[in-house]
Amino acid sequence: MWIDRQDLLFAVRAARRAPLLSIIAVAALSLGIGLNAGVFTLLNALFLSAPTQKDPSRFVQVYPKYEGWFTGAGQYSSFTTEDYDAVRTQSKTLEEIAAWQNRGAILEQAHRAIPALLVTCNYFQVLGIDRPLLGRFLTPQECERGTTAQVALLSEPLWRSRFDANPHIVGETIHLNGLPYTVVGVVRASDTNPRAGGVFAPYTTEPLYDHAGTSQMANPDAPWLEIAGRLRPGYSRADAQAELTTILRQQDRAYIERKVTSFNRKTTVELTNGSFIETPALRDTLAALMALILGPLSLVLLLACSNVTMLFLSRAVVRRGEIAVRLALGVGRARLMRMLVLESLLTALIGGGVSVAMAYRVPQMIMNVANPTLAGLVPAMRPDWRVFGYLAVLVAVAAIASSLAPVHAAWKLDLVTALKGRESTATMRSRLIGGLIIAQIAMSFVLLAAAVLFARMPGMVTAIDPGFETRQTLSVPLAIDNSPQNRTKALSFYGSLEAQIRSIPGVQGLAYETLEPFRQTPPSEIRLPQQQKGQGEPAVIDNVSTDFFSTFGIRMLAGRPFVSSDSSASRINPVAVVTQAFVKQAWPGEDPVGKIIITPDDKRLTVVGVAADTRSARFGVLDGPRVYTLRDPSALEGRLYVRFTGSVSTMEKAVFDAVKSIDGTQVMTPQTIWEQMESDAESVRSLARIIVVMAVIAVLLAVTGVYGVMSFAISQRTREFGIRMVLGANRAAIFESILLRGGRQIAVGLVCGLALAEPVVWAFAHLIKNSPFPFRSFDGSAFGIAAAILVCVSLAGMYLPARRATQVDPMKALRTE
Repeated sequence: MWIDRQDLLFAVRAARRAPLLSIIAVAALSLGIGLNAGVFTLLNALFLSAPTQKDPSRFVQVYPKYEGWFTGAGQYSSFTTEDYDAVRTQSKTLEEIAAWQNRGAILEQAHRAIPALLVTCNYFQVLGIDRPLLGRFLTPQECERGTTAQVALLSEPLWRSRFDANPHIVGETIHLNGLPYTVVGVVRASDTNPRAGGVFAPYTTEPLYDHAGTSQMANPDAPWLEIAGRLRPGYSRADAQAELTTILRQQDRAYIERKVTSFNRKTTVELTNGSFIETPALRDTLAALMALILGPLSLVLLLACSNVTMLFLSRAVVRRGEIAVRLALGVGRARLMRMLVLESLLTALIGGGVSVAMAYRVPQMIMNVANPTLAGLVPAMRPDWRVFGYLAVLVAVAAIASSLAPVHAAWKLDLVTALKGRESTATMRSRLIGGLIIAQIAMSFVLLAAAVLFARMPGMVTAIDPGFETRQTLSVPLAIDNSPQNRTKALSFYGSLEAQIRSIPGVQGLAYETLEPFRQTPPSEIRLPQQQKGQGEPAVIDNVSTDFFSTFGIRMLAGRPFVSSDSSASRINPVAVVTQAFVKQAWPGEDPVGKIIITPDDKRLTVVGVAADTRSARFGVLDGPRVYTLRDPSALEGRLYVRFTGSVSTMEKAVFDAVKSIDGTQVMTPQTIWEQMESDAESVRSLARIIVVMAVIAVLLAVTGVYGVMSFAISQRTREFGIRMVLGANRAAIFESILLRGGRQIAVGLVCGLALAEPVVWAFAHLIKNSPFPFRSFDGSAFGIAAAILVCVSLAGMYLPARRATQVDPMKALRTE
């Protein structure tokens, strides 16, 4: 037997003889293992786990890929209503097929947005949920086409956090996006997937959901439903994929026969186990994201292991006399190594046991910190076999990593020297000491650099000058039915609303814009008259109203902005305003005013002005070429913006009241563009808080580690310092020599840390290159700040041991028995 009872007793006895050291070692490993296990539990629940716990081998989620339909169709992973109906009615390999759509909703009882799911009435059965916590599930009649049964189920977290766990909630009415819904049940937290919504409503209520009259259910060519099902006994996932491919090929032919567009549609499908990481469009991105999260996080564990290594190494040195006696009495070195490894394993196992509790607690804490607005709405995330397997690996790594140095020191022990009670010169000159310091500095640098980068990002977002007014420009989101049959009422609504808003004291102007600031839009092809299709240049097209430039305060560099007469002449001689970036691309060094450009729909526009470039797509980054076209007032498109003076809160309330007085069903929250920027910054700030906490833990571990390593090293060099003092060295020279050696180790550690950090930063910058947030692949100032912090705290950790070295008494240091 590799481990016997005697070895275990020796390990327990060693821990009891040094209780403080054992407690510190367990605490360090618990922190390192627990953080890793907790974060992995979160990632496992979000990305790796299937959304069902009941017979997951039969659960399948279906992802379509539409090609040749329209530009960008291949990026969709949702089904159209017609395709869902075809799969539901024709499939023989799937016995239950459910569909859903993730939506946001304003819960008026809480006056805030919550996650919501529009689901088919068999959604819970397909996910393997047998019964609700309270009430009932949806009935088939409530999901029949043509009915709009306004009933809803609440998730248990929402029920507890927003309704105080009201036991009589069933039968009460709640309001979602201004619509009344009757609560018919509550879904258990253990049955609710962490990605699921806080409220569940029949998917047939989708036409009523946003008041805009743009129903996706009624549009046969709008992909909007995600689909999952259960395999019939005797069928495999491959059988289902082959059958669904055949069904959708028939749908492709029907689409072509309808001649909806000039494109031909070709659909392929892929079936997965439903885990988020198997989503075809996200698979590679999520795998890279998990590696970027767990990779740096593992450095916290390695830092904890290096500290424990130092503690065990110091204990092994203190016990060198005991170890020497054991060897002299005939104990084999292999048995001795086994005993030392078992001591490390025992500590790691205790730390792993403590980490299990952290695996239950940390995910919820992280979710609440990352998005405080969803606090209490996220279902509990429980560890499963993957988490416990990962935890076992972490414990094994911790035990091995923390035992290597003590085992090596014991193996190289000079028996004669140890029996005399003297330290070995080999130990004093060991490279292990410097290696531990360098490793701790390098690993801490990676986490600290990440913390600095993310901590600075929110300030960078809110500090930028986007080139237009943000603090006194109000965004007013509206959901209006613009369908032909409702056009008269829509025009009347906009006319009345504009008149009421203009009458509010402090209002300076109104404007409409189709592109929302800081939301990226793919460019279109803009051609010059001499260019054929496919030869033009990419540019973003923004359809704006006449007063757009004056409302937003965007400077004109040449020509003029739009004027009211342009609207009446737009059908005969349409005009456009281009940005400076577009001029540099299309007519470098030329006067653009009067030039002709051609849009993708073959409209010829005359350029009447050049506007300054803005930073409206990515925070802090100049926009690329942009073309402003004139909004047709009868088109009723674009978001409304209000320029004003005076108090923000007063204006927001006045505009809100104006909208509600005309249409009480509108569910909207007027906000300044600055407040929207703050909201975006807050999402990064939440992530930054988590990374900063981990970086602080890493720095604290590094400081204590450097202190421990230096204390151990100096205790091993006592004789050396005594000899140097006898030979004439003064205390200042010894103090300086220790700090100089430590400084060299810090410098090497920083270089190694930079070599580790830069690939991580580059990979993350590449991963989020399409996000609106600025993130450079090399940020010298962030790295410099991280290096300066580490140098200061590391030197502080070296100061006390170095000062203690100057207090050595040469006579005591040189005394031998």
